[in-house]
Amino acid sequence: MTSNTRGDDWQSRQRERLFFTWSAQHDTRGFALSAGQGARFQVDGRDWLWDFGSQIYNLVAGHGHARIQERMIAQIRETPAAHPHALLPVRAEVGELLHRHTGLAKAFLTTGGSEAVENAIKISRLFTKREKIVTRLTSYHGATLAVLGVSGDPRREPFTASLGAPYYIEDSWPAREGTADRPSDWLESLQSLVQREGPETIAAIMLEGLTGVGGMQTPPRDFWPGVRALCDRHGIVLIDDEILSGCGRSGRWWAHQHWDVKPDIIVVGKGITSGYAPMAGAIVSQAIADYFDDELLCCGLTCFAHPVSCAAAVATLQVLEEERLVENAAQLGPVLHARLEALASRHPAVTELRGRGLMQGLVFNRSTQGLGPIAWKHGVSAPTTKDMLLLCPPLCLREAELHDALDRLDSALAAWSSGT
Repeated sequence: MTSNTRGDDWQSRQRERLFFTWSAQHDTRGFALSAGQGARFQVDGRDWLWDFGSQIYNLVAGHGHARIQERMIAQIRETPAAHPHALLPVRAEVGELLHRHTGLAKAFLTTGGSEAVENAIKISRLFTKREKIVTRLTSYHGATLAVLGVSGDPRREPFTASLGAPYYIEDSWPAREGTADRPSDWLESLQSLVQREGPETIAAIMLEGLTGVGGMQTPPRDFWPGVRALCDRHGIVLIDDEILSGCGRSGRWWAHQHWDVKPDIIVVGKGITSGYAPMAGAIVSQAIADYFDDELLCCGLTCFAHPVSCAAAVATLQVLEEERLVENAAQLGPVLHARLEALASRHPAVTELRGRGLMQGLVFNRSTQGLGPIAWKHGVSAPTTKDMLLLCPPLCLREAELHDALDRLDSALAAWSSGT
């Protein structure tokens, strides 16, 4: 008997038996997602909202995309489950597509981003025979203990006593740009850290392609090229965490392409299946792939390269390419930025705009408490942090839809500012 045949109490039954993530349970009610199409979703079979959070930043192809659904259904009928060592056409397809779009050699496919980051760390340590992982102070790479241990996200604090010492690049904001005589403050901090710790002890430097929930700070112009040069000089693996910024969200397939840099490992997730099935992965260079031809790869998962998730990834990557959704994000990015500049001029609480493509945010001079629910009432669902509103809609969004959503957000900001 399904929940829909047992009366209308299924929402309370879910609340009773399943946790909400990142929440005190009594503070979170959830919402009844009943339908979705394109860049919008419906709640309680009644209200339609513009999805400017792409659910959890993953729904890049939009809601209800028939091609992705049909490919998944076909895979369920053909081979819905398989041993990690099973050879399947859909696994070959996804591997080839990831190679084509990243230029890297081989992928280790997981069920979520935290697992992918953790395996990228393991692979880096195995490859270099070193231990230390360097990250930015303002960073988020996942929720497992091992990954929280290297991230700068404040949600690591409840577990700090059981985590090792992190190695952070100081990334003050706004950043000081580099000059001919002196590198930027971010790059200078990294160079000092590497010298202090000893480059021979550092396995990897891990960066987000473009910072996500940590604040969408665009790095100084010399940062990514300088990190690449430092890694090359000392044999350090450069890991690019593209879980949030990848799959076209920044207006390029991968955010590191804005700085014309190629990492040794790219971590993908979220948008790789448009959220239709759980999948993430670490895609490695030819040199790293070749190393494990004869060395043991001490990484494994029951649902490695799950066939249905592979089908979702294949269809999503094809949709992104054939429907030119990456190009759409690049074209709409300046339009979104211009509209946000206009909003900022009318709402004094806005102090800064950040981001690029369909990955932008408004920074406020006060807490955003209450803003999310008010935006929701005006027909826009957008995530907030302590002092930011993040705007990350599906990449299928059209310009007329963008303007409608921003008109609604303008009204929501006015209501929030006035306390009505």
